[in-house]
This record gives sequence, structure tokens and C-alpha cells, in this order.
Amino acid sequence: MKYIKMAAAAAAIALAASACGGDGGDGGNEKVPAELEVWMMGEGTPEQTKFLDDVETEFKKDHPETDVKIKYVPWPQVATQFQKAAASGEGPDVTELGNTDVQSHIEQGNLADITDLLGDWADGKTLNKTALENDQADGKTYAVPWYGGVRGVWYRQDWFKELDIATPKNWAELTAAAKKVEDEKDVPGIGVASDHTNAIISFIWGNGGEVAVKEGEKWTGKLDQPQAIEAAEYYAGLDDSGKYVGKNELEGPQRDFALGKVGMYFDGSWALKQLKEISPDDADKWAVFPIPAKSGGNAPVMAGGSDVAVWRDTTNKKVSFDYIKVLNNAKNAKAWADYSGFSSMRSDVSFSDPKLAIFTDIAKNTKFPPMTAGWAEFEQAKKVLPNTLKAIMQGGDAAAEMKKANEQANTLLNP
Repeated sequence: MKYIKMAAAAAAIALAASACGGDGGDGGNEKVPAELEVWMMGEGTPEQTKFLDDVETEFKKDHPETDVKIKYVPWPQVATQFQKAAASGEGPDVTELGNTDVQSHIEQGNLADITDLLGDWADGKTLNKTALENDQADGKTYAVPWYGGVRGVWYRQDWFKELDIATPKNWAELTAAAKKVEDEKDVPGIGVASDHTNAIISFIWGNGGEVAVKEGEKWTGKLDQPQAIEAAEYYAGLDDSGKYVGKNELEGPQRDFALGKVGMYFDGSWALKQLKEISPDDADKWAVFPIPAKSGGNAPVMAGGSDVAVWRDTTNKKVSFDYIKVLNNAKNAKAWADYSGFSSMRSDVSFSDPKLAIFTDIAKNTKFPPMTAGWAEFEQAKKVLPNTLKAIMQGGDAAAEMKKANEQANTLLNP
């Protein structure tokens, strides 16, 4: 998914030269620009281009002298493009960013301070507060949450009904549901991919554990604590098929789920479009419930996603921010959510498809991983938790493997 790929790119971004010059985020000379350059991540699709054309039309009602140029940055080129922009002073006016990359960009001085502009925007009050905190540093705001992705448990609701299984509310019920599906349908009850940091963390949080906590100016790892060890052991033991060791949700259980070869798996709202592409006639058989905490209730979920920011080199910070306001107003946020399958980060916007409404509720209980520039290295470059879970699934001792993971956390989260 986008934010996963962005996070991978951030490992390289973090290595880019810091303090790369520019105007320090004061927004340039505030001339009315003839053209506003906007970077969007990925390849772009005809539907996305149509959406952005409509946004430009709306934007030009207030800024008729300013055209909008959209540049799609393919994922393999993201790190290089941002490095060049930081070094050359020739970046965009507005850019999409993976939300796990924002802190790295703030530290490098790449983003304009938009604190005052956000304060004057009434819609700013609708933005997810947790997500917005990830865009802030030292009391200033540098980006706006655009959309996010949270995971739930996709399940075969027709099988649950047939086998008289209630949607699980805690770990014991999740285990029992998986076993019953496995026994009665002769498929894995739940597909558990080891390469799935977002899902793993929900189980750690859902057991009262943490990856790391800030103590003074330092992040201190907590993966060697009993709550985290128990969560890792439980997650690794949910699926004994071994089919998804070393796999993520896309490479592993997603296709099997669509084809009726596994009873449950962890994925986000965007998966519906992909599942329909695989098995278009089975959509009525699928539903979602929140990842349960050990003792009941919804486990907190990691909120990955994309934010939008004004790049420090823009010639007009206000006009650039006006584009963000149009891109992320209620009408366009809803259109984007329905197209992309990602949740809006506005509290007043939800999916039109009732099947996805559950994700709006799930997103109300979000948490962010440690907000440090080292997170990208921990999450993607080193894949600390996926490698740890893989080792446990292959027979490693949970306490010993989590102790090693914690040592990496103490190093990588304090770059």
C-alpha cells in the first residue's frame, strides 16, 4: 500500500542531507503563481486524474490565474525525487507524503510552517487529532492528514452464519472461530502473514503493550515486556498452516480469502476493490470486524496513510494551502474515499458503501507508532517486527526473539 511504500522510501530520505537551504518555510515572496506544481505519489490512474482535474476546476474559481500541474511520482522514484527537491530548491508547491515520513521531512526542514493557515481553516477542526499530531513539531504544524488506512479482520460471513459463529470480541473467541472454520471447512481458519507490522502492533497494543515509549529525549523499547511477548506469541500461533510465513497480506492471504481458501485475514478498507477484482461474484460473502483486544473491546489500530504539505520552496504558501483546502474539503474527501477505499481523516466524511462503514468506527481507535525519524528504518528497511514474527513462527523462542527486537528498537528509534 502507498504508506508502506512511502515508509520504505523514508529510509533513504532519512539519509539525505539535512538543512538543505531554502527559505526555512516562510513561503517565499507570496507572488500569485502562474502555476502550482503538485506531487502525487504513485503511477496515477485515469480515475485519479479525473478526480484531480475536478479539484483544479474548483480551485480555479478562487484562483483563476493559477494553473495546477500534477506530477505523479512513481514509488521507486520517491526517495530520489525528494532528495533532489531538498538539495536543489526546486521542489513542488504542494506534495503528498506518507504519514510515517512527515517527521523526517520536518527534521530536514523540507516543509513550510502552516500553523496560522490551518488555524484560519474552519475545516481543520474536523481533522483526526491523532493524525494531526503526527504532522506537528515544537508546537508548529507542517502537514494536513488527508486519508488513512486501518486494518480490520475480513471474514466469511456466510460461513460464520452457517457454523453459528459470533463475531469474535476477544482473543479466545478469535482463536475458537478460527479453529471451527478450519475444522468444518478444511481451510486455514485465519491467514496470518508474518510481514504485517500494522496487524502485529494492534495485538501488542491490544494487550496493553507498547513498541517503545519516550523517556526524556530518548525512545525506550518495550518489546521485551510480557505484554508484547505474549501478543507476539499469540499472533504467531493463530495460524499453524505456515502458508503465510514471510508474506504480507497482498502476497499471502488476500487472494486465498477472495477465492474461499481461508476464513479470515487482516486487511484494510481498500482491499474490497482488490477482492472484487479477484472474485467479483462473492462480495456479499465478506464482512469485517475490528481486531479484538485480548480481554475484549477493539484493539487500537495503526493509522497509516497520506498527508499533504506545502513544500518549503513554494512562491506562495497561502495559495498552496488553498489548494489543500479544496483537495480535502468534505465533498472531495468523500469522493476520494469512495474511489480509493481509504478512510478520510475528516470526522464528517464516511464511505458511501455500507460494507466499509465499519472502518470509520475502527479508525476512531487509532494510535501512531513512535514518532521518530528512525521509525522508517525500524519498520521497513530492517523489518524488525516482521522478521521477529517470522522467526517465532518458524519455532524461535518468543521471549528471546522479542528481546533481540527490543535491542534493535533501542538503536533504530534513536537515530
